[in-house]
Amino acid sequence: MSAAPFDILPMEERHLNAAAALERICFGDPWSREAFGEELRNPSARFLVAERDGVLAGYAGMSFVLDEGYVFNIAVAPAFRRQGAARALLTALDRFAQEKGLAFLSLEVRVSNTVAIALYRSFGFRMMGVRPGFYAHPPENAYIMTKPYRP
Repeated sequence: MSAAPFDILPMEERHLNAAAALERICFGDPWSREAFGEELRNPSARFLVAERDGVLAGYAGMSFVLDEGYVFNIAVAPAFRRQGAARALLTALDRFAQEKGLAFLSLEVRVSNTVAIALYRSFGFRMMGVRPGFYAHPPENAYIMTKPYRP
């Protein structure tokens, strides 16, 4: 029997503690609860959560300025990985970017994160370059990946 699907919802104030806790698990330089709160009030940002049975399984966030979009983070709790949460979140961000009429969506990803790279490629993201030393904890380069929406 397969697991129940994820509910993809706008991030709200009630999600901030769980999102900040997940951030500390997933990233070496985590955002604080306050940073998430500031982004929730930012009209040029969009943050979503993936929930299953009311439990926060993951979140994703992006910003947009003019016709450019940038994915900040996609994070999934270890207990929910490889179950489609990241794909569901990225699908929602992708749809949002298209609805906003963005020219492209870009992101950075650790060069060692082959699972995420494969996911991004499956959505049409292409390698555009490398940011040397982009990540500090632990130190690592980042690939710059971009998905164009216009020719």
